[in-house]
Amino acid sequence: MESEQSQNFNERLSQWVASQGFWFQVRYSMSGSGMKGRALFHLLRLGFRLLVFLLLVAIGMWVYLLKRPNSPRFNQVLQTSLQSALEAPELELRGLQHANGQLEIGRVAAQGGEGTFFESFEARNIRFKMGLLDGLVGRWQTGTVAVARMEIDLRAGTDDAQSAAKLAEAVFKTPEMVEANSFDVADVTVRWGYSERTQGSIESSSLIMQRTDTGWRFNFKGGFFRQNWLRHLEIVNLVVLAEADGLVFERAEFKKGDGTVEFPGLRLTGGERPQVNGIVKIRHLDVEGLVPPALRNFVEGSISGDFKVFGSTNSSDGIGFEGQVVMDGKDVVSLRDRFHLLKALSVVDYSRNYHRVAFREGSFYLQTVGGGMRLSEIDLKAEELLTMQGEIKVRQPTQEEVDEVVAKGAGLQSSPLFLGEEEQADTRELPGGDDDFTLRRAAQEAKRVEEGAQSLESMALFDRLGLSLEMRRLQSQASERMSRMLRYEGDVLITLPGDAFERAPRLTELFPPDAVSGRIPLRVPINGHLYELTLSQAEDIYQQGKR
Repeated sequence: MESEQSQNFNERLSQWVASQGFWFQVRYSMSGSGMKGRALFHLLRLGFRLLVFLLLVAIGMWVYLLKRPNSPRFNQVLQTSLQSALEAPELELRGLQHANGQLEIGRVAAQGGEGTFFESFEARNIRFKMGLLDGLVGRWQTGTVAVARMEIDLRAGTDDAQSAAKLAEAVFKTPEMVEANSFDVADVTVRWGYSERTQGSIESSSLIMQRTDTGWRFNFKGGFFRQNWLRHLEIVNLVVLAEADGLVFERAEFKKGDGTVEFPGLRLTGGERPQVNGIVKIRHLDVEGLVPPALRNFVEGSISGDFKVFGSTNSSDGIGFEGQVVMDGKDVVSLRDRFHLLKALSVVDYSRNYHRVAFREGSFYLQTVGGGMRLSEIDLKAEELLTMQGEIKVRQPTQEEVDEVVAKGAGLQSSPLFLGEEEQADTRELPGGDDDFTLRRAAQEAKRVEEGAQSLESMALFDRLGLSLEMRRLQSQASERMSRMLRYEGDVLITLPGDAFERAPRLTELFPPDAVSGRIPLRVPINGHLYELTLSQAEDIYQQGKR
């Protein structure tokens, strides 16, 4: 009887204990252990509370880490870090956001200074990896940094060796907290040179940039390359290795139409005055990309040759090319009758026309430096129609010569011989549409700055860089217009068939055929701007031929 009552009591007690909750059950189970049990129970409760606290802290930290990249403070810290890493006097960053383990920067711009390798820099839609702890613990491994668009103006050089060493350090130093060894840029434009004579560019190209053990390797594909007289060359493959002692062009392949250009092993040594040394191999390249813009309607054809490259991007003369051009039958250089003398010869020679004189044989030595061009050792032959020997130099005009041309109003209407529809090609205006509006706006903004109505400091950095780009485009177009004022100097000897003046007795008396060759020698002085070349001599021949 007592056993049954005891059993019933224990069952009811167990049911009651079970209904009291977790902590009462634990305490009840340890009550039989005396002081030791109560101590263990107390420690257990403390441990549980600590666990709950740590869990709450972890949740709070997780929420903080998720929101950190989108906070104004992180934006400011990242901007300051980038500015310090680039050693840029000024930097702006916009459009920062974090999603799916990727940090995206909408736009970043920086203004260069004495310690930077660039004059200005702008990039858009930058994307790279970012974990929750990146930037807080360990090195931040960004993976491949993807950039949708980048524009950068490189410094041409420095004032002294110390500054050059500092510049090299800025380019090749390895960040301590960030590991970014690869960049993929979908659309990049790189410019260099501080003056018209030294300026060059790579435009609208794709770029893969990778860090090497000794520097960086740049791989450009697509887009266009320009340097001095070499213009609008399509980039096939351009691989440049940048190291502390300079740049090496591992591969440099370009094309334009059927022509090709290569820079095998071209080297640019570093320092305060970077020097370029190497060979440029040109094959069947259209002369349109080599001659001054205003001369393109006067000369046409293609040339080939191996040219030595020399000079510096940080000198007044800039980069130069020189080499022998040999006409081997695969290339041809043609002079059109927009030269006054050729038009006059077509009038007085009843048996032939000189509308297009095509030289397929001979050679000449070509040199471009200091914004000018020199053709020496000219010895060309256009079958039996015309031969040419001598030297021609093209140079920049002095300010006095520019003023003289402007005062005279010299141009296409300077001669009655200079008629025809083709002349209208030289009256090209600035591009229309949106580009025209943008350029006009840039010119207006520049004028306001010059007049003091607005200061550059009051403009946002993005606006200043945009204005600088448009002003560069204005300068480029002004340079093309100024090519009409280039000065041409020299002296050439041409020979014509012996019967060229058979219906012009007066000309036959003035220019008798050579007794040995049987051809008519005619010395042609070259002096003046493009539109007046041979004008006086052409008018004289034209008048003498009518008598």
